[in-house]
Amino acid sequence: MGWIDQQFVDFGAKVACYEHGRTWTYADFVAEVDRMETLLSSTRGQAPEVIAIQMDLTIRTLAAVLAIVRLKQIALPLSSEMPIAEQVEQQRIAGATFLLNSEGLRSQSSIASDSELIKQLSARGHAGLILFSSGTSGEPKGMLHDLDALLERYREVRPRGGRTVQLLLADHIGGLDSAFRTLFAGSTLVVPEARTALSVGEVVERYDVNILPASPTFLNLLLLAHVPEQFDCSSLEVIAYGAEPMSPALLGRLVRAFPNAAFQQKFGTSETGAIRIKSQRTDSVYFRIEDSGVEWRVQDAELWLKTSSRILGYLNTDGSSLEADGWYRTGDLVEEAEDGYLRITGRRSQLINVGGQKVHPAEVEQVLSEIEGVDACAVFGKSAPVTGSMVACKIVTASRQDLRTWKRLIRSHCRGRLANWKIPASVELCSELSMTDRLKRG
Repeated sequence: MGWIDQQFVDFGAKVACYEHGRTWTYADFVAEVDRMETLLSSTRGQAPEVIAIQMDLTIRTLAAVLAIVRLKQIALPLSSEMPIAEQVEQQRIAGATFLLNSEGLRSQSSIASDSELIKQLSARGHAGLILFSSGTSGEPKGMLHDLDALLERYREVRPRGGRTVQLLLADHIGGLDSAFRTLFAGSTLVVPEARTALSVGEVVERYDVNILPASPTFLNLLLLAHVPEQFDCSSLEVIAYGAEPMSPALLGRLVRAFPNAAFQQKFGTSETGAIRIKSQRTDSVYFRIEDSGVEWRVQDAELWLKTSSRILGYLNTDGSSLEADGWYRTGDLVEEAEDGYLRITGRRSQLINVGGQKVHPAEVEQVLSEIEGVDACAVFGKSAPVTGSMVACKIVTASRQDLRTWKRLIRSHCRGRLANWKIPASVELCSELSMTDRLKRG
C-alpha cells in the first residue's frame, strides 16, 4: 500500500474528482482514506472481516476500498441502485459482519464466512475484494479477489492529465478499473449527476472531458438522445467501449457522430480484472492482447486467460471455469484474424440452439442493424415446440411502420444473408433501448 499512498501524496493539489458539485483534490482524497482507516480501525482482528460498503459518493467508496487495503480486510462494494433484498443476499453470501455507509460503521448479525478461500487470502496477509457477477445467465456469483494483486497491475500506469467520465459503479470490475486507472495516473474523475445520456453530455461539455468509457449500449443511447448535436463534445479524445460486443454498424455511426475521438476497445472480466488490449483501428471491432502479465489462448473458439490477478475462487458456486493450472475459461467466443487480432462474437451461454443448429445472436444482430430505421436490436432464444428454441428479436425504432410490415422487411433483408434457421421467427417492436444497472443491454 506504501507505493499507492506515496503516489497520491505526490499528486497533491491536482484535482482528483468532480462529484455532486464538489471538487476533490488528491490531498482531499488522501485525507478521506485516512478518515476511513480511522473509522474502520475497530474491525482489525486476527481474521479478515468482510466490510460491505454503501456510500453516497463514488470518491468515498474508492477511499473506503483503499482504507480496507491498509487494514488487510475484505471490501464488498454495494450498488445503491440495487434492490435492498439483493444487497442483503450479497452480504449474506459474502459473510459481511460490518456495513459502512454515510451514517458510519455498524456491526451486523451476519455469520462470518469460514470460506477456505478467505483462509487462503488470510494466509497471504493480503486485502480482499468481493464482487458479484451481473447474473445475466443465472444466479449472481460471488467472487473473491486478492485486492493487493489486483492493485499491483496499476503500478505501471503512467502519469497523465485529462478528465474521465466515471459511469460504472464501484461494485463492478469495469467501474473500479476506470477509476483506478484514472486516479493512479493523476487524472480527474468526473461523476455525472445521473447515469443518463443527457447528464453525460452535460459534464462532457462543462468539464471538457477527454475520455469517455462506456458500453456500446450506453453509447447508442447517446446517439438516440442526440447528445452530439445538443452538447459540445469536441473535447473528447478517446471513447473507450467494452462490457459487451460492439456491432460494426453501431461503431460506424459513432465514429461519424464523434469525429474528434479515437475509439478504443477495452476488455476484461470480473474474474481477471482488466486486460490491456489494442484496437486494430478506431473503426475496427478487432483487438490484440498486449499485456505482459497475461497469457491467452483460443480453445474451441473460446478465449482462455491466465493472469496473476485471477480470482481465488467463487463463494457460492463451483469453480468449473477456473482451471487448476491458473487458466480461466472466459465464456467469450472469439473469431481469430491475422497478426493475433481477435473479435468477440458473443457468449457461449447465449448461443441459441435451433434444432441442433447453433446461432450466434451477434451475427443476426449485425445483419438486422443494416436495416434502415433500426436504432438498436437484441437477438435471443425463445422456446419453440418442435426445434426447442427459435430466434427472436427486439427492434428499437422510431419508425411508425406496423409489426407486420417489419416482419416482412426483416425476412426480406435476412434472406440470402442468413441461413433460414437464423432468421428471427419472433419480432417485438420497442420505442426505447433498455439497459441494466451495469449499462449493458437489458
